[in-house]
Amino acid sequence: MVRVITIMDDVYAELYRLKRSKNMSFSEILRYLLKERSSEKENILSLAGSITDSDVDRRSMERIRKYNWGR
Repeated sequence: MVRVITIMDDVYAELYRLKRSKNMSFSEILRYLLKERSSEKENILSLAGSITDSDVDRRSMERIRKYNWGR
């Protein structure tokens, strides 16, 4: 099934650039970008809970905390 969508010119230009560089169709590029986005989320979530208390430099964390609260 074919669908017609409307996108802005700058988005089209970026998609076209990717399409040419990867030698893919627009549909393949969109599928690729959606899959890439999904895998990035999975990669980030896989890191959750991977840092233990012994891995944390408490002095550095305190400096970061003070810096952020001072803004």
